[in-house]
Amino acid sequence: MRGLPVGPLRLPDSATASHWADGLTVTDAEPLVTYDHPHFGRWAAVTTRRHGAGRVTYVGTVPGRDLARELASWLAPAARSVWGDLPASVTATTGTAEDGRRVHIVHNWSWEPARVTAPADLTDVLNTGPVPAGTELDLGAWDVRVFSTD
Repeated sequence: MRGLPVGPLRLPDSATASHWADGLTVTDAEPLVTYDHPHFGRWAAVTTRRHGAGRVTYVGTVPGRDLARELASWLAPAARSVWGDLPASVTATTGTAEDGRRVHIVHNWSWEPARVTAPADLTDVLNTGPVPAGTELDLGAWDVRVFSTD
C-alpha cells in the first residue's frame, strides 16, 4: 500500500491489504491510498470526498493492522488518542453509553499476556472497581476488559 506524497496519511512500509482489492476509479473524490502492485497499482484503494458538513471515505479492501490504524487515526483522531500506543496484540474500542459514560473495551488477541496503562480514571465494569489513571492493566491470553469513565 502507498499513501500519496501530498496526502494526509503517512503509511508505514508494513501497511497491507487483504482478501480483495476494489480498483477504485476516481472522478470527484480524493485518492488517499493506492495499491503497491504491478496490476492494481493503477487504481486507488482508499478514497475520500467532502459532502455537506461531513466526509465519505471508501476503503476498497480489508485493511491490514497498520493500514487500519492509520485510517482510524485520520478518520477519528480523538477516538484513538485516549489509549495511545498499545501492544500489537491489543485493541481498544471506545464508545458512548446511553447515559453519556464512555465505555472502553480492551481485547488481547494473543496467547501471550499483555499489559496496558489506564489512560484516565476508569471503572472496571466487570469487577465494579476503580482503576486510577496510570495503573498497569494485565491482560491474559485472549482476555477482554470493559471499563467506563464518568
